[in-house]
Amino acid sequence: MPYEKLQITTPAPVLSWANHPLGAEETKMAKNVASLPFVFKHVALMPDVHLGKGALVGSVVATKDAVMPAAVGVDIGCFTGDTLVPLADGKSYPLRELANTQQEFVVYSCTETGRIMAAKATAKLTRRHAEILKVVLDNGEEIKCTPDHQFMLRDGSYQKASDLKSGASLMPFYSQTDGDGYTLIHQPDSARWQKSYSIIAESELLGQIPSFKGQIAVIEGKKFDLADNQLANMVGGYNHKVVDIIPLQEKQDVYCLTVPEYGNFALTAGVFVHNCGMMAIKTPFIADQLEGKLKQIRLDIEAAIPTGFNENKNTDKSTLNWQGWHHFKELHPGVQRLESKAMKQMGSLGGGNHFLEVCLDSENQVWLMLHSGSRHIGNMLAQCHIGTARELAKLADTRLPDRDLAYFVSGTPEFDAYWRDLQWAQNYARFNRDVMMVRFMRIIEKHLAGGKPTKPLLSVNCHHNYAEKEVHFGEDVYVTRKGAVRARDEDYGIIPGSMGAKSFIVKGKGNAESYCSCSHGAGRLMSRNKAKNHFSLDDLIEQTKGVECRKDGGVLDEIPGAYKPIDEVMNQQSDLVEVVATLKQVVCVKG
Repeated sequence: MPYEKLQITTPAPVLSWANHPLGAEETKMAKNVASLPFVFKHVALMPDVHLGKGALVGSVVATKDAVMPAAVGVDIGCFTGDTLVPLADGKSYPLRELANTQQEFVVYSCTETGRIMAAKATAKLTRRHAEILKVVLDNGEEIKCTPDHQFMLRDGSYQKASDLKSGASLMPFYSQTDGDGYTLIHQPDSARWQKSYSIIAESELLGQIPSFKGQIAVIEGKKFDLADNQLANMVGGYNHKVVDIIPLQEKQDVYCLTVPEYGNFALTAGVFVHNCGMMAIKTPFIADQLEGKLKQIRLDIEAAIPTGFNENKNTDKSTLNWQGWHHFKELHPGVQRLESKAMKQMGSLGGGNHFLEVCLDSENQVWLMLHSGSRHIGNMLAQCHIGTARELAKLADTRLPDRDLAYFVSGTPEFDAYWRDLQWAQNYARFNRDVMMVRFMRIIEKHLAGGKPTKPLLSVNCHHNYAEKEVHFGEDVYVTRKGAVRARDEDYGIIPGSMGAKSFIVKGKGNAESYCSCSHGAGRLMSRNKAKNHFSLDDLIEQTKGVECRKDGGVLDEIPGAYKPIDEVMNQQSDLVEVVATLKQVVCVKG
């Protein structure tokens, strides 16, 4: 459905995709934001819009040279068009050329355990005239990318390009081609070389790649079996190290790949980087395999993943190895006492509308979905910076329509500190989801595959409370998506309904007027307190019929009747996204 322009008088117009008039308080909140002097062009309201703190949840605000500390997080960056990507056909191609083909191809990706696999990918132009920097590696390669692009570290975690330090160890990608055209790929997890042919066969993509030769590689006149790790000596070690990070004055159009299955891809320069891309994965399991197991699956999830205010009793190795802990001392002084708590909460769900769900699509395929964020540490960082912004407004005698709309101006130390902490919190949130999804998947594999590891058929990971520097209508602006998801052309996204309704996997349509955004869910019809007073436990039981979930007073505020009908919300954004899959949950674990 097309948007409507609200009939209110503000310096910046307000465009709404909601299918209902705003209430008095919602209108006031929209007017407050649209009256700020740095708002760019217009404010966009998504179909799930409802009251929030300072700004409406479901609002997208573009600003010039200022940002309000109401959003948490950043997005993924991109590379210059001449960046080379190795494909499974044995050749490397510039990103610009791959984008121009508008076709699917096969790249090399890396699992979090360091296993290189083959995966389908597509390429596209993602930003015009973007700021870039240069990452210099110890192998002499130089990579030009946006400062916010995520590089895969040797431990399987990710770090933003601008945060990389000299000596940082990146996940390596080594390949060798012999005189007869055979390609060998070095596997970081085993320190052995593997023929590209067998990697592609293992990934079940062999029929989609040009034919490959032989089973024995010939390098420098000597034959080696694939398992012969003497080949490792030929590349002089396994860790590409960062030598320098150099900001550049130039601006370029930038490109990236979408790799739904693994979320990363190799560069010819010899490292792995994150692709453009709540969290959801499509598993190889089907509905029949869940028969009689739903309750035990729910109980196992609740035992493995802390919910609400709970945290992990012990901190596991994967959490301790997260690179973000190295930068904790750089965060706001107000959170320094929380490092231990942040570590224990890594891999926990939180409360409110956060959830873990087992879902079925229209073809009875099993999906896993979760919604979580940056936990207590993210909230405290936001509160610290909101307090600083309020103090600055008070000292400057700045008149604000709402004290929660206090802001930072770019180029100031306060802005830089906020932007740094904002990005750290979003990286924490992303890794938190990764840790939970690994635990979640292990539980499903235990019940449906006897514990045998499997790989997802599709993976989607998107943010919905964050700010990012983007180009819209030909200008550089800061875009804050508060309760909204980025929906550029071909972006994958997740739009969940309530705990008794459908959810949707979508692709964006790149609608310019919405700043390439869509809703992040159904949106609340009533507050939590009102829902508790309005509905009974009998209502909850009735509205969650067929879903294995808690049915007690602790989740009554999340009853489906407290949310807008998800079908209506989807109808209102048909010009923003297209539906890829429709999901219905059969297990729901709430925070």
